[in-house]
Amino acid sequence: MNLHRQAAYSLAALALGACGQSFAQVRDGFSVSASYAIRHDSNLFRLPDGLDPETVLGGSSGAEDISVSSLGLRFAQNYSLQRVELNLGLVDHRYHTYSSLDLQALNYDATWRWQLTPRWRGKLFADRKESVNSFDDARSVSGSNQSVQTSTGVDALYEIDGVWRAVGGMRHNRSQSQQQLVGEDSYRTRSADIGLLYDARSGNNLSYRVRRSTGRTLAANGEPMALPRDDSFSQTDHELRARWALSGQTIAQFGLTHVARTHSSLPNRDYSGFNTSVNLNWAATGKTSWNAGWSSDLAAYQTDNSSTARSERLNLGMVWRIAPRTTLSASLAQTRRRYLGAPAGQPANPRRDTTRDEVLGIGWVATPHVSLNASLQRTQRNANLPGLAFSSTQAVLSTNAAF
Repeated sequence: MNLHRQAAYSLAALALGACGQSFAQVRDGFSVSASYAIRHDSNLFRLPDGLDPETVLGGSSGAEDISVSSLGLRFAQNYSLQRVELNLGLVDHRYHTYSSLDLQALNYDATWRWQLTPRWRGKLFADRKESVNSFDDARSVSGSNQSVQTSTGVDALYEIDGVWRAVGGMRHNRSQSQQQLVGEDSYRTRSADIGLLYDARSGNNLSYRVRRSTGRTLAANGEPMALPRDDSFSQTDHELRARWALSGQTIAQFGLTHVARTHSSLPNRDYSGFNTSVNLNWAATGKTSWNAGWSSDLAAYQTDNSSTARSERLNLGMVWRIAPRTTLSASLAQTRRRYLGAPAGQPANPRRDTTRDEVLGIGWVATPHVSLNASLQRTQRNANLPGLAFSSTQAVLSTNAAF
């Protein structure tokens, strides 16, 4: 998922977050959670500024009201050195005007945290996340907007001594969207990684991993893409990550990854570069915390005159516990995106985007099992090409319960 879509979903993450973030940790055994939310979006289909909705939608407005109901079942239990965690969720999305977009989603997350010896442990996992897509760069405003991500794999860790660990894993990922997006295709990948982790007793750590992946891009219907887009690729990542506690209240996190992707049929789609990230978390007081971050991400983006997109994102957020049961949160993020890697013989893609997201939210824990949340988000994208700029205001009211 690219940085633009992450920004678009930040409101949903704020208002429809897992109940476990609002309440004390649910005890082991069986538990149940439920939530209901109403969301108003002033520009659901991300229509360009100044465009008459009548010409595209056949109606006077692109606004929409969406209700989201969810029911979750959880089971967690230790069995000697082993631990089993199972989560099952049913989510129902209902659109007031555009009912063809209604979606009933089934999500699950199954994890076996295995341990053979005190030094050798890891996890075996499988998960499925089904959700609605964003229309930020949709090719059309009709058809299904379903998006499904699945992942299966195994991770392992071996403690070499008190601070050094050997790590590795294998996984299979699939991301499938039924909404055709400009430059971004569905995909499936298989990958394996191995690395070394230094985990100091102070909480600071440093890790290095090398990951080898092979994959295919998929059309919106799940079939392999036809050329001139190359539907197969291989990729090698060298990843360096660090966590550093600057003080008892401040933690810094760093990431540096070199990505090299090759395409067997169309080498002019090959690319390589660095992805970087810096995050700073500061617990200013017992009631107030701040987060600031910057990232630069290079990812595939295949059109006639581009092969990649470079997204640079700057964000700032705060959480303030204004009362024992009430929390106020706010965030501001700006993402700049450039489109690069024009194939041989094609002119460079001149498109440049800047997206700004402003989010304000408030949460109230009514009882140990029930919380209420409200949030407001303003998203605005500016672009140097016509027909790409849009603005949207989203408001969410939700209630969550866990037993």
